[in-house]
Amino acid sequence: MAGIARIVGTKALEGALLSAFQQWTENDVNGEYWREQFEKDYKYANRITKRKEKPPAENPRDILDTEELYESGIKSYDYSVNNIGARADWHWNAKNSSGEEYAWYVHEALEGSSKGYPRRWTDELASEYLFESSEIKGRLMARIDQSLNG
Repeated sequence: MAGIARIVGTKALEGALLSAFQQWTENDVNGEYWREQFEKDYKYANRITKRKEKPPAENPRDILDTEELYESGIKSYDYSVNNIGARADWHWNAKNSSGEEYAWYVHEALEGSSKGYPRRWTDELASEYLFESSEIKGRLMARIDQSLNG
């Protein structure tokens, strides 16, 4: 079995990793992953809820409704690079009719109408344990491979 060995300089390696990470956060996470998370069905209370923009929601249900929460995260996407690395941030800042940001209520479901039925769309990226076996990690690894190997 023949193999190929090559040495990649630190600047080239760093550039490839930064490029892969940026493409992954922009295209895979912000472009597809968040949409998948908001469209998937989550367990919810056994009741019908009237929605503003869509037909009434039953159990299970997605978390799109007016798409304000989803859009607030997508539009808040921020990618930055500094001397210690790169980072991508999202701020799910949609507000309810009372003027309060409600992402935490939907995500954790500790109180309010969704109490007891969390929709944790960020956990797979935030938890090292969940990330390790996730499809989204596979997408990152593919981006890195593509960036390093062309």
